[in-house]
Amino acid sequence: MAERRYLNLPNWITLGRLWAVPVLFVLMLFMGGGAAERGLDRTLSFICALLFTAAMCSDMLDGYFARRRGLSSTFGKFLDPLADKLVFLVVMIMMVPLGRIPAWLVVIFLVREVTVTALRGIAVDEGVVIAASNWGKYKAVFVTIATAGLLLHYPFFGVQWRLIGWVFMVPSLVFSIGSGVHYVTGFVRALRAGAPPLDKAEVR
Repeated sequence: MAERRYLNLPNWITLGRLWAVPVLFVLMLFMGGGAAERGLDRTLSFICALLFTAAMCSDMLDGYFARRRGLSSTFGKFLDPLADKLVFLVVMIMMVPLGRIPAWLVVIFLVREVTVTALRGIAVDEGVVIAASNWGKYKAVFVTIATAGLLLHYPFFGVQWRLIGWVFMVPSLVFSIGSGVHYVTGFVRALRAGAPPLDKAEVR
């Protein structure tokens, strides 16, 4: 039973997403500086963007298999959003010294994720359920496209990916802040109401 709860296919996919974090971190250490002059920066940008996109899209796979095979677990519900947050936050942080994204923007995303994660922990402990909204799902899509675009940075296949990254970054920021505000207000209302949990909601 323990293997079914922890070592099942959805959780293995999520763990694979977690393993992408140190790989992306190491690869991005070699980006910028002299790497740009040697053309290595362009190659690493492309590889990291592919890995990042694959990692973020794998979130749909683990959710699909968890629902289809009835393999939903508390472990998976904790690990899945953690993996998502770590992947895109680590990449964003590593892009700051490369000059591809300003630090203040990363701070906004970081504060939002830390706040929501902390409140999720309190909500679980208090037995409080906050109704999920589509804001978090929209945020995940826009953040993935925006971050991938900024990671690619250089023109590939005749497309200005850096420009696309910044175009999608605007709605990413709006949905990130909006979903954070929705969760905080929902958390406060749920605590005041003191209503018992009826079902489980997922927050991105």
